[in-house]
Amino acid sequence: MAIYDLYRPFYRSFYIKKAECALYLVVRLVKERLNQMDFNQDLLNQKRQFFVSANAGISLPVAGAIYWAALAVAGFYLKPNQWTFVAYCTSGLLFPLGLALQKPFKANLMVKNPLSGLIPYALFSMMLSWGITIPASSIDKSLVPLCLAIGMGIHWPIIGWVYSSKVCQLHALLRTILVVACWYLLPDDRFTILPLVVSALYVLTVIGLKIEVNQARKQVSLGSSLTLITP
Repeated sequence: MAIYDLYRPFYRSFYIKKAECALYLVVRLVKERLNQMDFNQDLLNQKRQFFVSANAGISLPVAGAIYWAALAVAGFYLKPNQWTFVAYCTSGLLFPLGLALQKPFKANLMVKNPLSGLIPYALFSMMLSWGITIPASSIDKSLVPLCLAIGMGIHWPIIGWVYSSKVCQLHALLRTILVVACWYLLPDDRFTILPLVVSALYVLTVIGLKIEVNQARKQVSLGSSLTLITP
């Protein structure tokens, strides 16, 4: 008993230090978790603001709908070699057409935002798909509509993350599934029905994006109001 009393201050100090260390770790974990939550919320706010300011860049999907509808019509009149040549040459007109359609559709493709730097990388990933499309066309021209439809949609998941848009993610998934199904199930309509399906999907995507933009605009407005109220 006397020995225990002798070392009691030591034991007490030891357990107090252990408790302090445990408390420090808990506080640190809580702070890190709160910081992570703040970061995630700030990131989400940036995505929403970008999405709303650009109006989902909606003029580009409209341009895509026009491009693929034109290819569907061309498929009824042109031979596969001619169709491929037209599809290749006119694909470069998509972005200029999107720019030209900004005003009537109230889009802004030149919004300055911390996340806007990811857009060129998304487009770069799409351009790399030509490394498959062009060799495929030399093997079988009927592969061109399939490769173009999938390759020119590769950037949609990245755009969906940047905008925090479920519609963009769904577009990429449905686009791949539908064009592959069309390619296998409708071999005689690969230059007509397949492009028409992509065009129709673009139209549905535009509608979905408009709904998402309106929802995001309300959330951004609500967030701004709360910021003004908070002292």
